[in-house]
Amino acid sequence: MKRIKNAPQTVEKALRVLDALAEERGPLGVSELSQRLDISNSTIYRILQALLNRRYINQDSVTNKYHLGYKILELGSTVLMQIELRDIARDHLEKLAKDTSETTRLAIMDENEIIYVDQVEGKDHIRLHLQIGSRSPAHCTAAGKSILAFLEDNEVDAILSKHKLKSFTPKTITNIDKLRDQLRRIKIQGYALNDEEYREMVRAVGSPIFDFNMKVLGSVVVVAPSFRLKLSSVPEIAKQVKRIALSISRQIGYR
Repeated sequence: MKRIKNAPQTVEKALRVLDALAEERGPLGVSELSQRLDISNSTIYRILQALLNRRYINQDSVTNKYHLGYKILELGSTVLMQIELRDIARDHLEKLAKDTSETTRLAIMDENEIIYVDQVEGKDHIRLHLQIGSRSPAHCTAAGKSILAFLEDNEVDAILSKHKLKSFTPKTITNIDKLRDQLRRIKIQGYALNDEEYREMVRAVGSPIFDFNMKVLGSVVVVAPSFRLKLSSVPEIAKQVKRIALSISRQIGYR
């Protein structure tokens, strides 16, 4: 088994344990894993307990041996869903761009950042193009806030505690309490507004996409120059964005 260069030893050993369990048809015990991987029983036991606590593995109540847990399946399903999401959403993005005449985007979240995985440009000669794969902060974008609002409280706490709310424009929210208040409103109304908070003279409206487990998977966004996307038109744009986000969610399996 090829070792991972420069990886912390404990992390590499944990990954080797998972690989061994994945390669085995049946469950394995501490001694069996120790012999296969040439790692001490005590180290194997500590790694197994950590993986067990995070649901990456399960323990047989009769034999006390270990096998892969459903958390691995969840991770695999999430990766597959993200790969399929772009294909599923494409027609919906095109429809939204046609109906609004504005640029539409599809985004997912990674840590505290938003990654834009697809885009359909609007009809107007003034367009807001970005490179697919571009990243933006979550706290001041419509995509980011629409996803944050529907995460579990502990997930939001972890993100906000680790990452500073950087200011990009005079309108950027940099106070955690104010952001939390806004996220609560977003959850009620079902969409988020970026009112020139990340780029001056640019507004965006985003709504969350949910998977079959009713977990937020990504966001659909309409973005336009603020002189075109006026505050008075936000409610109508929001209706269209929410409708498209719901259509994508239902196609994925959300009920």
